[in-house]
Amino acid sequence: MSDFSIMTFNLRYPALDGHPVAKRLPITADLIAEAHPHIIGTQEGELDQLETLISLLPDEYIWLGEGHAGGNSGEFTAVIYDSSRFDVVAVDISWLSEQPETVASESWGVSHARTLTVVDFRDLVTGHPLRLLNTHLDHKSEQARLKSGKIMAQHLAEASGPSVVTGDFNVATGSPVYDYFCTELGLTDTGALVPSENIGTFHRYRGPKDGDPRIDWILTSPGLRTVSTRINTFSEQGSYPSDHFPVEAVLRYVH
Repeated sequence: MSDFSIMTFNLRYPALDGHPVAKRLPITADLIAEAHPHIIGTQEGELDQLETLISLLPDEYIWLGEGHAGGNSGEFTAVIYDSSRFDVVAVDISWLSEQPETVASESWGVSHARTLTVVDFRDLVTGHPLRLLNTHLDHKSEQARLKSGKIMAQHLAEASGPSVVTGDFNVATGSPVYDYFCTELGLTDTGALVPSENIGTFHRYRGPKDGDPRIDWILTSPGLRTVSTRINTFSEQGSYPSDHFPVEAVLRYVH
């Protein structure tokens, strides 16, 4: 079967919030191993956290990325992928600012530097090219979110095949940046195709609750069709791996 699965997952950085990362990581690994997505766009993970997570996952998973402060420093918009299904052709890591190639650059009143990880994959089953854009938009500045969206639009326009956008967008559906992606750019919000799921994705370790905002999205370009999607509420003995739920989508190429 040529269908493939995508996940977006804010891993929650190692905050001193009563939910230590050492306790959360095994639950994260169990969630991913059970769902077994082919590509995961992650947000907030730091170096030690990501390296430990990879060590707990099946051997086919590989990760790549760069910290928002440059090199291995700060939070990553790391991409984890199943190397038995996808091969990496090219990687571009840039900063969502007026100087995208300048490490740790900031613009438009952001809370801290924000990165965009763009990965060009080749599907080892079908041979199709696939571009992934993974990011974590600023929670404070609407201007920054919209300007970031326009930078991302350039990367979408340059893709040689279909694209998937994963991220924590820090605003709910129906916001200006959501409308930009889904109306102006014509991307499809995979999560909107399951209206029966009314729970949000940012749950603050409290678990699923109707009416919470859905701020983590998987968006697709023409050339891809959503087969299924879900918000994954996995926990172990009442403990959650993050303060966000990951979102999953099974996608199919449209010939």
